[in-house]
Amino acid sequence: MKNSLLVMALATILFACKKEKAVVPLNESFNPAQATLLSQGSFSSNAHTTSGSLKLYTQNGAKTLVFENFKTDGGPDLRVYLSKTTNNSDFKELGVLKSTSGNFNYAVDAAINTGSYKFVLVWCEDFSVLFGNGLLQ
Repeated sequence: MKNSLLVMALATILFACKKEKAVVPLNESFNPAQATLLSQGSFSSNAHTTSGSLKLYTQNGAKTLVFENFKTDGGPDLRVYLSKTTNNSDFKELGVLKSTSGNFNYAVDAAINTGSYKFVLVWCEDFSVLFGNGLLQ
């Protein structure tokens, strides 16, 4: 009985993390050719396969975090955090994950010290699971 309950619980978690999100194109108002690259990195997988690259730019005093060739599994309530570590104990939320694949970006509040908050986390809020992370260097 305990084994069947465990299997059912694991199946529920795995299937719950399969919700897909629509692909969102890059914000047309941001132009990387006119911006200064501050740091960059690549995603690493944690609980789910996650890949792609990250670039943090500044343009006219505004910071923009760009996801390129990004890919991860779908999940409920996926969020993007800037964090000091790969856990969610000290982080700044950038918003809901815009897409599970593709190219898109996030505005970063100018008050956030991106030298301290240099990890980008894709975090499943519902299950407190780190899908993937990237280190901006």
